[in-house]
Amino acid sequence: MDNQKSNGGNASNLGNEGSGSSMGKDLGAGRSDNNKPNDNNKPNDNMGSDLSKSATDMHKTIDKAADAAQPIVDRMASSAHAGVDKVSGALSGVTGRVDEKTRQLTDAYKNFAETGRDYVRTSPATSILVALGVGYTLSKLLGRRN
Repeated sequence: MDNQKSNGGNASNLGNEGSGSSMGKDLGAGRSDNNKPNDNNKPNDNMGSDLSKSATDMHKTIDKAADAAQPIVDRMASSAHAGVDKVSGALSGVTGRVDEKTRQLTDAYKNFAETGRDYVRTSPATSILVALGVGYTLSKLLGRRN
């Protein structure tokens, strides 16, 4: 700011050259004296209305696509619900059968264990000989794996 003249605190030199008022002189370059936008801005106004119209058209298209897709979505949802119901029914049937088989196996185990205890009580010598024979056979079978 060495080339600027000092105005000595007076406001009378504000429009003069060198007083620092040159900043912003070009702000009104694109405007006429009446502060109206020049004709160069009119296509931008049309472009704004075109964009608004395009946006409105896009919204209508999206709404139309959403309305067209709704029946398809409803059909897919009902098919999915039917599939879930079918799988649920199948699983509940399987669960019931597994529970029944588990109960049958538990009963069979209890019956087998009770029968085995009764056999050992009635003939202990035979039970010991059978146990020794099974143990020897298993040791020979498992001993050959080395």
